[in-house]
Amino acid sequence: MTQRALELGITAVQRGSLQEGARLIRIAVKGEELTPELRAVAYLWLAETSPDAAHKRACYNEALNVDPQNAEARSRLAALLTAGLPTASPLVGSTAAGGATATGAYPAAAQSFNVADYLAQIVDGPNGAGTAVFVSLEGILATTRRVVGGMERVTVETYAGGQVYGSVIRCFTELDLALIAVQSRPAALLPVTPLPRVPDDAALTVVSYSGEVTRARQRPTKRAMPPHWVPTSITQLSDAGGDVIFDDKNYLVGIMSRNASLASAAYLYGIHISTLRRLTESTLADLRGERRRYCPDCGNASRAAGAGYFYCEQCGAPSPEARQTRRYFAPQAAAYYEPSGRARCVSCNAAVGIHNNRCLRCGAEQR
Repeated sequence: MTQRALELGITAVQRGSLQEGARLIRIAVKGEELTPELRAVAYLWLAETSPDAAHKRACYNEALNVDPQNAEARSRLAALLTAGLPTASPLVGSTAAGGATATGAYPAAAQSFNVADYLAQIVDGPNGAGTAVFVSLEGILATTRRVVGGMERVTVETYAGGQVYGSVIRCFTELDLALIAVQSRPAALLPVTPLPRVPDDAALTVVSYSGEVTRARQRPTKRAMPPHWVPTSITQLSDAGGDVIFDDKNYLVGIMSRNASLASAAYLYGIHISTLRRLTESTLADLRGERRRYCPDCGNASRAAGAGYFYCEQCGAPSPEARQTRRYFAPQAAAYYEPSGRARCVSCNAAVGIHNNRCLRCGAEQR
């Protein structure tokens, strides 16, 4: 009966009876007899019963929920996402010496691109799913610290490649920023704005991995604002953050944060793309220079943990492996810790720091 309702609903849609088709298909998807594949097909046809973009997006997401490998649903959602961007073409401006563009001028860029090719979703974060965007050709994604929480490995989904594991390599808690390394490599990166800050009251378009497109503006503020923040008129997001922000010329200007250091603000802020790229480059340079170990407590790429010692030199937290082992005095580790201004251990008199009432040098409990 359920499959018959689906067949009749599809036939009705094909004949142009959209209302009747939608009624029959909704009956079909409520039944339990349909396989996940057929249920996804039902949602794809249900999407055709209305021209409303929000309706179509909801149907495509439902199709992916029941059949995550459905290529047609991914393709249609990606196309819908790209269609939501502003239609203004990028301007081509003159370039000054050293590669800097003249004031108000934009460099040449691809005038059309599929945004979905550059986005990913963190599906298993502790605060819900979040959007991520490729910021390096080496397979580095940027999202929010809120998305990854204290996790070291996350599940990353892309439109083209399905689900893969990603490793968190660095977090900047004060910016609500996380960088994740994946094996996937983008063929290119989104064209980015050459402007060091977003002009006051500029039109913005915010896009999430799930296809939510939000029109907004840069919000002028009387507060003394560091250049890495982009004040917006947005008060809420559909996910845990990381949604990409475009200007009216389709240039990437940043990603949406959850206001880690602006918690009292009524509006949400973005992180400017120039800061994202700078921190990505510095993080990769650090990782190439010497072995480091990600500290999930503070987000630091720890030199001490990378060298095999027990504690992060930034926050003093033991590495995940060290929490389950006996910690002992390692005099060669002292060079990784800054002793100035810290209390001395009652057992070994070291001043490398105290964490959870234990010495970072010898592990002795402080009495």
